[in-house]
Amino acid sequence: MTLDAFNQQLSNYWTSDKLQSAKSLDISLSKTNSKSQLINNAMLTGLESSIAGSLPTNNSTKSKIISPNGRQVYTTGRVFWQVGTTHYTCSAAVIVSKSGDMICTAGHCVYDTTSKTWYNQNNWVFVPGYNNGNTPYGIWPMRRVTALVGWTSQSDYNYDVAMVAVSTVNGQHLQAYVGSQGIGFNFPRSAFTYSFGYPSNINSGLTLQKCSDTSKNSAYIQNNYHGLGLACNMGPGCSGGPWLQNVVDSTGIGYVTSVNSFQITTVPNVINGPYFDTNIKNLYDNSTSM
Repeated sequence: MTLDAFNQQLSNYWTSDKLQSAKSLDISLSKTNSKSQLINNAMLTGLESSIAGSLPTNNSTKSKIISPNGRQVYTTGRVFWQVGTTHYTCSAAVIVSKSGDMICTAGHCVYDTTSKTWYNQNNWVFVPGYNNGNTPYGIWPMRRVTALVGWTSQSDYNYDVAMVAVSTVNGQHLQAYVGSQGIGFNFPRSAFTYSFGYPSNINSGLTLQKCSDTSKNSAYIQNNYHGLGLACNMGPGCSGGPWLQNVVDSTGIGYVTSVNSFQITTVPNVINGPYFDTNIKNLYDNSTSM
């Protein structure tokens, strides 16, 4: 089967009904209970660094995507996969990469630490700009995926991050088609930040939502967690959605500095995410060409 034929087969599989009925993962942690298998991993800090995002270069989409309202709605989308007869969903965003095919999401959206199972054989796809069951910028199948051992072996939420390379579709690279967000490492921990995602508690996850506030240290202090917290009422389904700093209003391009990861049961309306330190930079550097 050719790549185009495989992509079409997967696109045909994900009907609007299946997309709209997909279940969101609910990741809630107790502030007082810890998992025994976690180890204390030190935050690997370093110099602040970043790579800027890009506008789309494909002429057929450029005029439609660049708008006064910015581009977050097009670089952010939903991911879908299948386990048995059940369909699941998270959020994700296109990030700048050498390959032009990379998205960033949460580790728990690609790997189940309980069953020790990757989702790469489960009809896993990314839908940028998803809106009410519609796929205006296509369906992009997973090609390769990578995550840190801290997540896959230790369930450490400091490393609840994954980089996914998607296939080209009709010869097009995702980044050229919809543009990309930049990515930043060792950025200020307390900074004005946007969070984007498709939470099931708001409009059933059918449309993109956002929060904005100043990030702060997470209230979750178990297992040497050194992530961040952001005031936000988004619930299950927003997992994997990007946190953006230094967003340019005219383009909607900023720098991804974390992703939506989990909520604390006793701290409502706050979403927590891993701090993009040098550990995450190493993950990105090892993935950007895949």
